[in-house]
Amino acid sequence: MKRFSVLLIVGLLIVSMGLAEVVVRLGGWPSSPTEQAALEAAVKKFNEQHAGKIRIVYEPIPGDYKMKLTSMLSAGTAPDIFYLDSSWAEEFFVKGVIQPLDLLIKKHSLDLEDFYPSLLDAFRYKGRIYGIPKDFSTLALFYNKKMFDEVGLEYPDETWTWYDLVDAANKLTRDTDGDGKIDVWGLALYRDGAFNRVIPFIVQAGGRVVKDDLSTGLTEPEAVEGIRFYINLHRKYKVAVTPQDVGAGWLGDAFGKEKVAMVMSGPWMLGFMRDNFPNVDFGIAELPKYKKRATMVYTVCYAIPKTCAHKDEAFIALKFLVTEGMKIFTERLGVLPARKSLASRELDDPVKGAFYRGVAYSIPWRVPTPSGIFSKAHDEINSMISKVWMGEMTLDEMIKEIAENYDAWVR
Repeated sequence: MKRFSVLLIVGLLIVSMGLAEVVVRLGGWPSSPTEQAALEAAVKKFNEQHAGKIRIVYEPIPGDYKMKLTSMLSAGTAPDIFYLDSSWAEEFFVKGVIQPLDLLIKKHSLDLEDFYPSLLDAFRYKGRIYGIPKDFSTLALFYNKKMFDEVGLEYPDETWTWYDLVDAANKLTRDTDGDGKIDVWGLALYRDGAFNRVIPFIVQAGGRVVKDDLSTGLTEPEAVEGIRFYINLHRKYKVAVTPQDVGAGWLGDAFGKEKVAMVMSGPWMLGFMRDNFPNVDFGIAELPKYKKRATMVYTVCYAIPKTCAHKDEAFIALKFLVTEGMKIFTERLGVLPARKSLASRELDDPVKGAFYRGVAYSIPWRVPTPSGIFSKAHDEINSMISKVWMGEMTLDEMIKEIAENYDAWVR
């Protein structure tokens, strides 16, 4: 009888252990209170649906997120699910510390057809998927309706080209008080850290950032044409300034203060304008085109580390976050969902429509390299763009420098 009791207890312990709730740790960089509340609402819903089986615990990672995540992955202490930004995610794919998701996607029936292809491509490496996008932002053209009306210009639309942009910006650049100084500029652009903003112009001109063998495409004539046009908006056509030139901290600030008539920015400007400049009447159009359409897409994915002890449970949680959870998160926060079925209702929205339409021809903010690391090349190219903008270096000198050094920067 005693032996039977011991066996019964052991059996019950085994059963109870088998039924123990699995905790899935979710990591990401700290965000605004509004964004955190939206994510926590999605997590709460999942935990209610999977009570007693799987529980998500959100653990934001403050400070230098990328550096801390790197240390955690090395130590085997990384969360079971975490954010990766498309601009540097490949560094982790190359290191082999991220779990490929293809088999888990198939096993747990996640429908990839509902995701925008360009967003999935941002997290593919050697033909495999390493992350599922959670949301995205594209660039579009913000324009001040009052200023357009004052000079008798029609508002930008999908037919606009580079020529229309220059023509309008020239007419919108004005000395409004007659003192001989420009008071309102047609356009504000970034000078520092501008490479990702130059890429759409490179692609619109028929160029490419990298070739198939991962060598640079920036020295090809089409790419050079795109870089030249971006810089010439300032140097040759004299219709573009930086936000700092008009006493502003960033594009949204320059636009909101009505120091410039147009900026190329993302949906993050919507909340800023609503909260800080509610009386500015503006519209949003797709970026002007040239030989083809192009815009940038910035996106973040959920990924799982290879060290995760509960990969199936982690993926079940991840699947929720990019399906039902994505609906909760994006509706509460107002960001753009990565799934077409959620975005379809806003394709013709006068405010968000241009951002959604842009994703169909967008370029992910990610530059593939042999090492997976683009940071050195990124810093060098940004520095040179700034110098050419200011006249401290010619574009030909910049292209020569890239041709001679790019390979060393990315290996």
